[in-house]
Amino acid sequence: MTSIPELLVVGHVTRDFIRGETRLGGAASFSARVAATLGIETALVTAAPADFSLMAPLRSLPRLSIHVVPSPEVTTFELDYSGPRRRVILRSVARPIRIEDIPPEWRNIPVAYVAPVAGECDRALVDGLGSRLICAGLQGWLRKPGPGGVVEPTIASEASQPPRGLGVAVFSEEDHPESEFLAEQLARQGLTVALTRGRRGSTVRRGAQRWEIPAAPANEVDPTGAGDVFGISITLALARGASAPEAASTAAAIAARVVEGPELGNLTSADARHLPPPGTSA
Repeated sequence: MTSIPELLVVGHVTRDFIRGETRLGGAASFSARVAATLGIETALVTAAPADFSLMAPLRSLPRLSIHVVPSPEVTTFELDYSGPRRRVILRSVARPIRIEDIPPEWRNIPVAYVAPVAGECDRALVDGLGSRLICAGLQGWLRKPGPGGVVEPTIASEASQPPRGLGVAVFSEEDHPESEFLAEQLARQGLTVALTRGRRGSTVRRGAQRWEIPAAPANEVDPTGAGDVFGISITLALARGASAPEAASTAAAIAARVVEGPELGNLTSADARHLPPPGTSA
């Protein structure tokens, strides 16, 4: 990458065991890959072993620079579908990511997307960023491992009392039983909040305002990562000057292309047309 990045993404890449398959996962990896595919100069900071081979698709992207913090473990999830409801089991966790792990020249990248999956990004990290717009995907602050590593709902302090400077929060109604209440409380604290609802679209809040945004038409094949795509897309649209409902509609249009197949589905660089042009600002 030769240009100054427009976007910083921070969070664990993961190894996911799903129905006998091993996949690269993690909100940070999916978000960074989507942004780079859309032509956004992107920087990713994560933590993983040096020989984590599943990161190969990320390393090959021309608009993505990666800084990997050495970790003896990689965050690993197993998705168990044997019972009446899907269980998510945390098998191992990479080391946390601290503000000191982010290269100094990346701490003031204009737009930051903090995407924890296992609580690896804390308040001090967000407080240490100098980005003019900071968004967080809250999933990793809304769950914790219980007995046997089975993921259970929680609300970390970063989610209930957001770090200063955090402007946008994105999460799914499935991330926590109290998702509606949490979204309302965060909006009252001044954040732009997007609560995603899968095929039913999303609810966007800011203060006392509320907008219901429909999902964009799509031939759904694989919904994996759709929420992450929505999160990074609404962040980019807001950073480029879109209103909250406009940004959510943009995010819905981009997420619709990703669910139309495995990996990134039918997403191409041409889908950047949904975003406001570069050079505008929130």
